[in-house]
Amino acid sequence: MLKNIHVFETRPVNYLKPYVDKATSLGFNVTLTDTPPLENNKLFKEFLSVYKHYSVNPPEFEIACFARYFAIASILKDDQPFLMTDTDVYITKAFKNLHGFNLKDTFIGSEGFDSRGSEGQISPHCTFWNRALMNDFIDFTLETYKKNYEQDFLSKYYQSQIARLGNTGISDMNLLYLWKEQRNISYINSNSTMFGYGIDHNLSSVICEDDEFKSFAGRKYLKVRGDRITCSLKSGKKMDMALLHFQGAYKPVLKRFYLKRYAKFIHFSLRNNYRNHRSLKKLSPQITND
Repeated sequence: MLKNIHVFETRPVNYLKPYVDKATSLGFNVTLTDTPPLENNKLFKEFLSVYKHYSVNPPEFEIACFARYFAIASILKDDQPFLMTDTDVYITKAFKNLHGFNLKDTFIGSEGFDSRGSEGQISPHCTFWNRALMNDFIDFTLETYKKNYEQDFLSKYYQSQIARLGNTGISDMNLLYLWKEQRNISYINSNSTMFGYGIDHNLSSVICEDDEFKSFAGRKYLKVRGDRITCSLKSGKKMDMALLHFQGAYKPVLKRFYLKRYAKFIHFSLRNNYRNHRSLKKLSPQITND
């Protein structure tokens, strides 16, 4: 059974406790790593020695994103499958359905899509692992950065990602995508209607691999009934959501969502959408001139 969750969080965030409390109430065993046991971790030290930074985010942010894999792998005690999640997520009672999922040796992650196709990144906010898969990903990450330390080939890749996505960086999300492609990893994209467990890629992202979600105020339209949250797709399909990802701008309102202050959430959505439209208007002359 898939009942173990690993969470890596070293920041004081107000939505951590509501998430852990709810996951525990649904029968999950949550292991929180908040003081990473990496001081004497040989593999992580090796990674730091060859890491080169390509990102609009500061180095400490990107390094912390990579650190979670090394930290979690170092405390695994058996080969049982497990989930690794971020803390900026809201889970419903439907999340409990994952108990019965048979992972085998398949990696599951959330691959981003837009109107042009895959973004070439896999978000780790709700990923499915076993020890062999995680160790293999760490091995691939070390191989990649060792090779790049000598050849600097990620610099060219970084420029291609900027051309594709704008402000971005080379992060663990890129390495996850490259890993599953280059190592031919058995893989399922949770950001697809074919994966019927309702794992949201990002509240602000309405395009998935094979469909498009209906939207409201620049985010997915949500229908809330008690602890049941449903999204509608343009194809006419409905999806009961097990997890919502409050990435980026939506983090500040996550605790209120756990407290069922939905009016605050709607107001926040409208205000955030208004701010985004104002920013686009300010940028539009520059976009036109280019």
